[in-house]
Amino acid sequence: MAGAAPRDTDECSLETARRQLGSYAVPVDRTDRVPLSVATGRVLATDASAREAVPDADVAPGDPVFESGRQVRPADVGLLKAAGVDELLVRQRPQVGIVPTGDELVQRGAAAGERVETAGFTLSQYADRWGGKVTYRDVVADDAPALRMAVQRDLTRDVVVVTGTEPGDAVREVVRELGDLFADRVAVSPGREIGLAVVRDRPVLLFPESPMAARVGAVQLLRPLLKSFSGAPLRDHPSRTTTLVGDVETDPEADAFVPVELAPDAATPLSGTDLGTATAADGWLPVPVGETGPAAGEQGTVEDWDYLP
Repeated sequence: MAGAAPRDTDECSLETARRQLGSYAVPVDRTDRVPLSVATGRVLATDASAREAVPDADVAPGDPVFESGRQVRPADVGLLKAAGVDELLVRQRPQVGIVPTGDELVQRGAAAGERVETAGFTLSQYADRWGGKVTYRDVVADDAPALRMAVQRDLTRDVVVVTGTEPGDAVREVVRELGDLFADRVAVSPGREIGLAVVRDRPVLLFPESPMAARVGAVQLLRPLLKSFSGAPLRDHPSRTTTLVGDVETDPEADAFVPVELAPDAATPLSGTDLGTATAADGWLPVPVGETGPAAGEQGTVEDWDYLP
């Protein structure tokens, strides 16, 4: 499935990136039978029908309580229990392989010249919360044979995420050899170094090491992909409109996502792309491509990407 290698300057819009990835996101047809007690968040593979009558809910034996494709909510399991349902047939969670890369990265106990790997580990937590079944790998060195083996190993997953990569590096060359690198960059900020590929019909997301850029790529690209694989609804993040304390400066040629620190009646834009800034962010202010960010004193709508339902 290899295609022509794009130039280092080849870039696609965020909208195009989502559309390209979405074309490979066919809902998984694998199923699990799970107890009702652990069904919350899973997507029904078949209708859930009542075994017993529930007069208060106008449900009779044999009635479909919930239809196939519904993502089970905490409130649903009470009705299902009352209807005599003990277990459900649900879609398997989409499988995600997360492969951090970098010669200077270690999992623990960083020495001089080394850093603890955080981007891939953080993304594994997000992917799990979004419904993915995650395999988080040890750090792979920037060595072409090792990188090739690492990517090939996880092609049994529904999607592969590689962190610590940028245009022109060994990861890009390996992916070009194995499949089709259809975007060397994505017009998103932070995260313009994000790349997208397909290897053996598997989407491969190439994220930079920057915690901020990796988080933007995960929320804007990996999350919709996982929801499509699982057949679950892609709901909007909770948001609030507030007054900006400082100016928001963005590149109008990219979709921008500005981290902010929230106070009760205001939001302060944060600068930097390091781990401390990423952790300090209480929310993210989207600024669509072609637009400029609000000035100090103006209002903006801030999204809560870390909302825990």
